[in-house]
Amino acid sequence: MKAFSFRLERLLRLREEAEHRQARTVGEASRAEADLDQLVRDHTSHLESVGARVTPVAGQLTSAGLLRALHLTSAAAASQLEDAERARAEARKLADAERERLAAAQRDRKTLERLKEHQKTAWQGEQNRDEQRVMDEIASRRGTKDR
Repeated sequence: MKAFSFRLERLLRLREEAEHRQARTVGEASRAEADLDQLVRDHTSHLESVGARVTPVAGQLTSAGLLRALHLTSAAAASQLEDAERARAEARKLADAERERLAAAQRDRKTLERLKEHQKTAWQGEQNRDEQRVMDEIASRRGTKDR
């Protein structure tokens, strides 16, 4: 009885390796996305704190120069927030694209695994039929000897 051999085994291993590499890429993209999410939260918090300082308090006099500096700081914080939001949006697009590539790699691997299972099932059926033929032949020889 010969052992089962899947002729596309090497291709299956290559697909598995590609899936693992893609999973690592997805992890890196997800970490970058999470880092940029945190950066956006930090910039949002900073903008809110600058905005609170820019808002004049009733009864408190603030010099025009200080107000101008606070408005410039607020504008810079808003610009940083916009930049961070754009970077986060790009990171999300990249992470989504990498996730789609991972899903495709998983489909490719699963397709080959299903093919392997079908071939193995067919091989096992063939082996069972061969074994049954041998057993039938042995039984028929014994039957002719007993007579």
